[in-house]
Amino acid sequence: MSFVFKEKHLRRLCELNSFPVPQEGMVFFGLRGCLPSDVDESKFANEHGLIIKDINHTNPRCTLGQWLPKEGLIALFPGSTVPHRTYIQKALSKNGVGANQMATGYYRDYRKGVHKAGTLTAHDAFRQTEGRPIRRTADDFDFQNDDRVEFSNPFDNFHAAWCQSVSGVSFASAGCQVVVGFPKCSKPNHKENVGPWKIFQKNAYDLAQKSFPYVLLDGKDAERAALNESKKLTIRLRFGSKSAMVTTLQKALQKGGHYEGELDDDFKERTWRAVMNFQTVHFGPMEDDGVVGPVTAQALGIEWQEK
Repeated sequence: MSFVFKEKHLRRLCELNSFPVPQEGMVFFGLRGCLPSDVDESKFANEHGLIIKDINHTNPRCTLGQWLPKEGLIALFPGSTVPHRTYIQKALSKNGVGANQMATGYYRDYRKGVHKAGTLTAHDAFRQTEGRPIRRTADDFDFQNDDRVEFSNPFDNFHAAWCQSVSGVSFASAGCQVVVGFPKCSKPNHKENVGPWKIFQKNAYDLAQKSFPYVLLDGKDAERAALNESKKLTIRLRFGSKSAMVTTLQKALQKGGHYEGELDDDFKERTWRAVMNFQTVHFGPMEDDGVVGPVTAQALGIEWQEK
């Protein structure tokens, strides 16, 4: 299904998720399971078309974006926020180590740097500097709620996907956020960046800004916001959320014996682990997604809100 995704929809999603997005500079965002309607158009505009796609871990089926909140503009790029099947296959023999899928959430620090520094394929990219929640699969090619969860930093950087289109079957990601195109690097003697990656990299590297926050959500979240402009929607809390509602959540988790951290309105590792534990205990291992919506809130005895 196709729909029009506007800058105001992205802004609303950040409000619904209590993401502390800065209003100055550039923000990266990812929408898992959807592609730009026009994969060859990467200009900044107030709105763009999106198409929901099934993730297959073979072709790029996600949208990576750049957002200028002050100007009210977004640019979309085809790519992937999930690992390729090749890396998952290798990881299966290592109990899942070697491939991972980042949880949706808000990540505050992707810095300009070099991906695979010291190698012939090293290229200018954006490096993740902090730990974050990830899943690893050790039994199949899907990342489901009953798969192992970890909090670590396997360096899921932003870099070139090493494929030339969304029809490509060999994008290079073991969990990184990748944009279609090829990088400037020594091997195989690429003289310049090409494809959507060229535009993505240049847009950000032309700025004096060194660190970029990253909003990662599902394409279905974007669709929900786009198709319900005039309706109130229930809030969600997930990794990276920051608001008074997070403190309310922490208090409820603490009361039930699931949370032992500070009451600090910040949905970080301790809160995430507490939510996961609560959901596993109360709903079962297939329902622990780490996202707090109305069902989890009701089970915790929290009066949930709409916006």
